[in-house]
Amino acid sequence: MFLSGQVPGSIRHALGESQNRILRDAGAEAFDLWAIHPGGRTVLDAVEAAFALPPKAMAASRDVLRRFGNMSSATVLFVLKALLDAPGEKGARGCAMAFGPGLTAETMLFSQA
Repeated sequence: MFLSGQVPGSIRHALGESQNRILRDAGAEAFDLWAIHPGGRTVLDAVEAAFALPPKAMAASRDVLRRFGNMSSATVLFVLKALLDAPGEKGARGCAMAFGPGLTAETMLFSQA
């Protein structure tokens, strides 16, 4: 599979327009955990820019990308596991996002138990 160079820009644009709906009208700062499908460095850069996230928010996604590469949309589950296995504050809010063929996006909000 080969991703067009237009994909990151399309992701950034679409997420920017849909941010309120995705985050249920909360600001990105209301979320502590970001489980983003590491579809590539530029995809992660696009999500980071769309939500104006600090670089540390993408650390788990970038680590999974570095260690395993892009394993399609299911890669987000590796990121989610890394986040939930790490020590953290109970009740921390998170947003998970996966991208798939045809540039589809699936999102979910979650909290750490």
